[in-house]
Amino acid sequence: MIRLFTLFILSWILTVVVEGGAARLFFGIEKKEQILLLLVNTVTNPLAVLLSLMLPAYTRIPFNAAVLAAEALVFISEGFLFRKCMIWQEKEYGP
Repeated sequence: MIRLFTLFILSWILTVVVEGGAARLFFGIEKKEQILLLLVNTVTNPLAVLLSLMLPAYTRIPFNAAVLAAEALVFISEGFLFRKCMIWQEKEYGP
């Protein structure tokens, strides 16, 4: 159980650091957007990790395919959440 909890925490930290750093570096996001990114990743990252672990365990789907499926679902849901939550933003780029 502790190992699983460590996996979730490590995955979340890496996701926040990599996505936050890339968003800051490439898009110059502001503080409000960083908070939104942190909140959305806090919701979607554990779901992606859980899905990528559970699919191979309970189906015949290979681990790599499960990770790709989980990441695709997270990518779509994060885009949807960012689009809905960034209505106040006036920049030209979208999620």
